[in-house]
Amino acid sequence: MTDIIRLKTIAEVHRFFGVDKPLHPLISISWHQSDQSYDFGDIRVTSDLYHISMKGDIRGAFTYGRNSYDFEEGTMIFTAPRQVVSFVHSGLELDDSGWSLIFHPDLIRKSALGRTIRNYSFFDYAVHEALHISEKENSILTDLVRKIEIELQENIDKHSQDLIVVMLEAMMKYCRRYYDRQFLTRTNLHKDLLVRFEAYLDHYFSSDAI
Repeated sequence: MTDIIRLKTIAEVHRFFGVDKPLHPLISISWHQSDQSYDFGDIRVTSDLYHISMKGDIRGAFTYGRNSYDFEEGTMIFTAPRQVVSFVHSGLELDDSGWSLIFHPDLIRKSALGRTIRNYSFFDYAVHEALHISEKENSILTDLVRKIEIELQENIDKHSQDLIVVMLEAMMKYCRRYYDRQFLTRTNLHKDLLVRFEAYLDHYFSSDAI
């Protein structure tokens, strides 16, 4: 079995991907570029960080928990500390319409978000599908990411971390709304199919076909 690579800090993640040093030791944002291509083979990676990623037009897949995800446009993936990600099908290619955000638990430890983050179930291994967002939803979340980036690029002061955490919490709440919408839509679709199937059975048993 392949050894698991453990990344403990934001700086280690940056070195792993061969990018510049982070602007902040506890949070980092990267914007996907069309010329990025990573060939990790069949490695497995875990980290001490939270990871939120919005994928644009991407080619590739990875295994998370017991599930394998094929990336589609507008797909969001969430991982929590100590969870293992396995890259499959080498040659992960990114375009310039996605982003990734990683943060250390210490960033939110003393905040309300630190106390409630376990309630955001989309970080759980048990989640069986990625979040698929609309163009409008993507725009809302990306705007929050840009606001966090502005804080990181400004001179850090005593307000910076509070503002960053507030925007992170807003992202979580929006994502929970979008997940609820996705599952409600899926549930309504299944109910509609069930109603149609029952109507078909009623028609069949009341006809001369039997």
